[in-house]
Amino acid sequence: MDQIYKLPDTSEDRFDSDPELSYTIPARLYWDRDVLEEERRHIFDKSWIIVAHRSELEASGAYVTVEILGQRVFAIRGRDRELRAFYNVCQHRGHALLEGRGQAKNVITCPYHAWAYDYDGTLQAARHCDDVKGFDKADFTIPAVRVQEFAGFVFVNLDPDADAIEAGHPGLEDAVRRFCPGVDDLKPAHEIVFDIRGNWKNVGDNLLECYHCGPSHKAFVDLVDMSTYTVETFGTWSQQYGNCRPSNSAYDYNEAQAGTCEPFATIFVFPAMAFVTFPGAKGVAIFTFMPIESELTHQVFAYYSPDGKLTDTERATLGYFSDVLGPEDVGLVESVQKGLRSYGYHQGRFVIDSKRTHTSEHAVHHFHSLVMKALGRWEE
Repeated sequence: MDQIYKLPDTSEDRFDSDPELSYTIPARLYWDRDVLEEERRHIFDKSWIIVAHRSELEASGAYVTVEILGQRVFAIRGRDRELRAFYNVCQHRGHALLEGRGQAKNVITCPYHAWAYDYDGTLQAARHCDDVKGFDKADFTIPAVRVQEFAGFVFVNLDPDADAIEAGHPGLEDAVRRFCPGVDDLKPAHEIVFDIRGNWKNVGDNLLECYHCGPSHKAFVDLVDMSTYTVETFGTWSQQYGNCRPSNSAYDYNEAQAGTCEPFATIFVFPAMAFVTFPGAKGVAIFTFMPIESELTHQVFAYYSPDGKLTDTERATLGYFSDVLGPEDVGLVESVQKGLRSYGYHQGRFVIDSKRTHTSEHAVHHFHSLVMKALGRWEE
């Protein structure tokens, strides 16, 4: 029987430096496991990854943990008030030292064999090792990881030679502080988690364009005045923002009591996070979408408020994201992921208009260009 469908010609990928002429990145990059391994080495092993707000690490011994494509890391405040980060691995047999976030009790004790470390990573005690031939505690300091405070938040980087955040993302801090001036003084208030059956770049694509907002997010386009919606790209980050309507079908808010973060704004930071502000909410949300597998993404929407509590408007805001906007996007991403596996799809075409309006997908092209350059698949 003759084949009734001819597979697309993938010999020439049509990604172009000009977004108005370019096609999207090839579909294979969204599901191939080897591609994710490339991304681990060339993107996530070299990027600044957010782990917490500074308020979560104020006390000596306060710690938070994070996993970056299998690499477990923790950040901790030292006795000398210095902030440090380490690989979250006991130097005896490799067990995780800490889980989640919390307060270490005098020392960091491995739950497996009870090796104990100080907050500076040095080994303080190892049970029954006094008579072990040639054993020296100095040989078992936990390997350190780079850590930095930036715009009120704490980031880690597995690359010891990485540029400081401000050098790698020029202009970013000014943008964050413009949309939320009180970012330094926030506290964790609420967290919404989705595990999405889709590639992390698929989640990023959906975040970075509002071409789909009209058909797919009826309440959102009632909340945000699309005539004011602006999408701008910069070196390694981009931003979207627009004025909002206090009376709308997403949630109502009192404009006079909205606080400093009045417009809706999303500030994306390569590779997989964004600062998000909603009208009526006085704090900021940190939106992360970290790959777990090639077609599984762990998405966290962590909201930080000035006092760690939620106003009625903030509860309504988070309820809208949790029950409406978030599930709408999850459904879209998961459907697209199946389509990216289709024999009938290879590359799509960016919809770009010359005025770069809210329907233009130029921020997605910008994201794709950062991915392709990092993987060495494309040069400007």
